[in-house]
Amino acid sequence: MNLLDAVNELLKLNKQGTLSHIEGTMPDTQIRLNQDYPYSAPLELWGTKVNDPTVWEDLGMWSPDIDDWQSQSWQVKY
Repeated sequence: MNLLDAVNELLKLNKQGTLSHIEGTMPDTQIRLNQDYPYSAPLELWGTKVNDPTVWEDLGMWSPDIDDWQSQSWQVKY
């Protein structure tokens, strides 16, 4: 599914109380809802650090642009 559909599904599941995240085709990356939301940014990037949010530099890549995000296939994982 595309990124927008995956994020919308993530938000819907969160409202239902289901813990989930989305994964794309970039290796070892996930997008999760921030547990402090709405007092912080709603989404966090997770990658090589198991218990901490990460940044693109930790993954050894440049910050992807919107075309990179949209070109991936995303799926919601529970």
